[in-house]
Amino acid sequence: MDSNIKSPYIISSGDGYHIVIPTNITTIEECGFLGADVETVILPENITAIGRGAFMGSRVKNIVLPDSLTKIAEDAFCACVNLQKIYLPAKLTAIGARAFMGCDNLETVEITSNLQIIGDEAFAFCRRLKSITLPDKVKKMGEKVFLGCPLNFDLEPYSCT
Repeated sequence: MDSNIKSPYIISSGDGYHIVIPTNITTIEECGFLGADVETVILPENITAIGRGAFMGSRVKNIVLPDSLTKIAEDAFCACVNLQKIYLPAKLTAIGARAFMGCDNLETVEITSNLQIIGDEAFAFCRRLKSITLPDKVKKMGEKVFLGCPLNFDLEPYSCT
């Protein structure tokens, strides 16, 4: 594990490092797990926000986001190169700028119906992004959201539901 990360929430087990967040925490703070050497993150149901750069550059591969989540801030998962799939819960209304930028192995993003804001370059340079479905409630989409992605918006798999 990165010696710069000192957190009582990162625990070691025989199959790597995992993050366990206590149920009294409601926000993952800015840069809270920046560069952490963790593979699995399970956030409890009371988490409502993920702060700026919270998991930036970490080795997270599997993450379970709670239904209570309403906001993912700027750079939250930027450069999480091992992340392959993300399911964004129903209460999520905003994805910040560069939130998933540079997630090289991200292939699938499932967005539920309440998302309203997608920040600039939110999914830029997700070089394997093959599938994304956007709800019709999206009111504001930033610039260059899918810059450098292999998606072709004239063809499948892009769709608005």
